[in-house]
Amino acid sequence: MSEPGSSPSEGITLCMVLHSRNGNLANALHSVNPIVDQIVIVDAGGGGGQVVKHLASEYDAQYSQVPADPDESALLNVALEKVQSSWALFLHQQEVIHVDDPRTALEYLGNTGAIALDLPIVAFDEPGNHFFETRLVRTDKEIHWDHTIFPSLTGSLERIACDSEQEESTAVMPKTAIVSLGEPEPEEWELRDTVIRLEKELDHDPNAIRYWHYLAETARALEEWDRAHSAVEEGLQVVSKYPDAPQHEPCAVNGLLGMFSEALLAGQHYPETTVESLLTIYNNMAGNGHFSVPLGHLLLAVNRENDAISVQRQAVGTFFQDRRYHLPMEIGLFKPVVLTWEIEAGRTHEALLRSVIEIQTVLSKHKHDMATLLQYAHRHNPALFSTIQDILQQSLHKLD
Repeated sequence: MSEPGSSPSEGITLCMVLHSRNGNLANALHSVNPIVDQIVIVDAGGGGGQVVKHLASEYDAQYSQVPADPDESALLNVALEKVQSSWALFLHQQEVIHVDDPRTALEYLGNTGAIALDLPIVAFDEPGNHFFETRLVRTDKEIHWDHTIFPSLTGSLERIACDSEQEESTAVMPKTAIVSLGEPEPEEWELRDTVIRLEKELDHDPNAIRYWHYLAETARALEEWDRAHSAVEEGLQVVSKYPDAPQHEPCAVNGLLGMFSEALLAGQHYPETTVESLLTIYNNMAGNGHFSVPLGHLLLAVNRENDAISVQRQAVGTFFQDRRYHLPMEIGLFKPVVLTWEIEAGRTHEALLRSVIEIQTVLSKHKHDMATLLQYAHRHNPALFSTIQDILQQSLHKLD
């Protein structure tokens, strides 16, 4: 941010926090250069050394190299401290600005006093940005992110907006401006390094539910099933101590419960009381795609199709109602929708058609394109996609 006592200049600053890869950095910088007045690059270790420094100098960027930190929010704050303009654009290095006239997309900034604006991300491939959302932030407000390994920016900014008595905390850009290129799969050494850092954090704070969730996810990526199972159990024990945990840590609790459901499915063990208990928990909390899909499969295993559909629809509503952009669209939206369609397809074509129309109505209401969802369905279930195509064509013939 600007120095204390000074006012940020009009304009926009690009902020990038780099970790271990730089393959798309040149494209990202090139795409955003026409619309920014300042570029800040924070290299958090392993970002590419001389290559990154050279690119930074080419774009006259402020470059700083800092030690790797498991606390992503701390790194974002390092970048914010250097910003000298009234708006900061946080862009992941695997994303590019992609609009015909970039300046027109930013004209919207002059019409809002909002602290932050979510930039809708269109998935060019499956999105994999686990560190932070692409986001425009007002720097003439007192903003400092809570320290967490992976920050939930929406919650932090909404609290700040409430504290500063802002009438509107967030607003959605009217035009899509960012294309996510999809992040490469992490290398094994990166995953093992993450496990070490998470375990150190848990030694200091064993009640950190989100850290148990991240540990379970990372261990699963390493195929260390015992460690993942242990992390899920430990995390759920912490959840049981805090009744309000689902409200404060919804993504982590949903993730842990989802992995617990997957473990039941893998063991083909479906105790009726446990399934009923999971459904009760889901209905009493803001259940999202992390939990809804495995719970849906578990409900299907015990022949409860209607309940399986119900939890998927609740997840879709939650994704839009709570603006959970910290969830990738694949997990928060696409998977629940496709599971619903798979169930409906096994019933009648009329039920599937009705469901497709309902989802299209929801997407249109929230200014999302149905094509991306259908592309996902085609990749993951070609037969389902063909069925949807057929019933849509049949319905059009009937109209003719």
